[in-house]
Amino acid sequence: MTSKISIVIPTIEEKALFDIIKRLKKMFGRDVEIIVVDKSSERYYKKVKATGVKVIRQRDSGVENAIMEGLRAATGNILASIDADGTHNMEGIKEGIEKIESKEADLVLGNRFGSLTKGAMSPHIIFGNKAISKIYSQFYGVNIHDVLTGLFVMTRESFESIRNVKPYRAGIAFFAIEVAKKGYSVGEVPIAYYPRSSGESKLARSKVAYGINVTSHIIRFARDYNPLLIFGLLGVILIVAGGILGIYVILNFLQTGAFTLIGRSLISFMLIIAGLLSIMAGFILDLLLEVARKLEKG
Repeated sequence: MTSKISIVIPTIEEKALFDIIKRLKKMFGRDVEIIVVDKSSERYYKKVKATGVKVIRQRDSGVENAIMEGLRAATGNILASIDADGTHNMEGIKEGIEKIESKEADLVLGNRFGSLTKGAMSPHIIFGNKAISKIYSQFYGVNIHDVLTGLFVMTRESFESIRNVKPYRAGIAFFAIEVAKKGYSVGEVPIAYYPRSSGESKLARSKVAYGINVTSHIIRFARDYNPLLIFGLLGVILIVAGGILGIYVILNFLQTGAFTLIGRSLISFMLIIAGLLSIMAGFILDLLLEVARKLEKG
């Protein structure tokens, strides 16, 4: 059976939207449902309505809320989203669908670093995106290069698992975090990324503050996905700290011949014990979480 694809496009007065709509219709024909979630002027809204696509007036602020509104209204068995600024190569949606249909992943992100056009992204944004993606990959056990992309494709099943989750300010990373937490797989496909043809990005006033916020969400929610990594890392740090302090106490005893650093000895012992307990807690929580995931997925 041919898959029906629903594509959500969040927009605020993006001129490139109308060309994107035309190209998507040509690319997918009758098998596509295009949903534009709009937070623009009345004039712009009417212009979008005239294209014949489904248009939703965005109630809340933030691209995460916009995409979630669109996905909740979608009827397709494969769901996707793409930015309205014309910077993402739409072929990535096709490649993402292929990866979904071959069951290689439940959520496929478009990796903009696969073919980054000169001038499309400033050096500090490139550095920040790669650093955040690396942190995400480490905590969630995947190999993702661009978790802040504006293009993704996902299965209906993986979306339904997060349908009622309230979006938080993390861009597409919100979907990558929540889907991973539910035990679904996350993959990527390389896409070309182009400079904006007009206007400025409306994602956030400060990209640095936005990046810090996204990173904090990745780390904070990682404890619910991979507690062994979080508690294990904390345990190792405590054990190493306790070990270093213990070595200092032993060296002092060998030099003086007297056991005088009793307080530091106790601190060393407590740090090592706390570290071991932290690692044990990570193992137990990881086991319980794995059982909960299996029960939730049936």
